[in-house]
This record gives sequence, structure tokens and C-alpha cells, in this order.
Amino acid sequence: MEKEQPQIQINVDPNSYMITMMNMGFDEELFHFMITSANQGRQFTATPKHAKRIYLLLKQQIEAYEKKYGEIKTQLPERPKSTTEEPKIGF
Repeated sequence: MEKEQPQIQINVDPNSYMITMMNMGFDEELFHFMITSANQGRQFTATPKHAKRIYLLLKQQIEAYEKKYGEIKTQLPERPKSTTEEPKIGF
């Protein structure tokens, strides 16, 4: 007779999704977002108009947060420096 494996139930607040990495890119028609947290990743696309709406909503929410709790001090992370030289074109 097999032993029944004990089960553990974990309740996670959906608002506590900690973003560990976010990549963004765009082309003429779409903005592409790749958001990862731990071992999960999600990919989203948005038209330029919708991407601008997302930006405006985030800006509005951040301004309200800072008004209530104080300024958020942060900056964009530095991009990794390329280990290869610029491609030389011509002779």
C-alpha cells in the first residue's frame, strides 16, 4: 500500500507578485514586454497607443504613491557593456 504524499497548500497574495526581471522591446506595430518572477515568466504585447496608456496609468499611480509616502529613489540599471568591438564596415 502506497503512502499518501502530504500536500502543502500555499496562499499567495496576487498583489505581491515580485518582478525579478523585465525586458521590453518594440517594433513599428507592437511593444513587447517579458516579465519574470522567480521561475515564472509572462509575455505581453501592446499597440503603441495601449503602451502609452499603460505608461500614463503607471505615472499617475506612482505620483499618487509618492504624494502619500514620499519620493521613490531609483534609476534604470546600467546596460551591460558589449565585449565585442563595433563592426567595422568597409575597408
